[in-house]
Amino acid sequence: MLDTVITRTAGLLRTAYLAAPTIPNPGDGSEPPFGHQIETLLKWAMWGALFCCVAGFIIIGARMGIQHKKGEGGSHMGSLAIVGFGCVLIVTAYAIVSNLAGAAGG
Repeated sequence: MLDTVITRTAGLLRTAYLAAPTIPNPGDGSEPPFGHQIETLLKWAMWGALFCCVAGFIIIGARMGIQHKKGEGGSHMGSLAIVGFGCVLIVTAYAIVSNLAGAAGG
């Protein structure tokens, strides 16, 4: 059964690739007059998000220390995983958008 699913999926992907082999060109790639301001805003948002992730790690560390001193256990690993995933998501989104913008611009 798994072989059938894999074969059909591969066939669908092959059909989709053959149906649209190229990405359509949206135009000459000229930047709108306010494009630089939008780019600056997005860069500030990325740095703000990364600042929040670093602050999250600091807060989790402080919480770990306080709860350890009180003799309490906590679910710190879950919090660390969530903040770490947020960092990875931000950096990955930046890399994908940068590569797509670089490919579209050049």
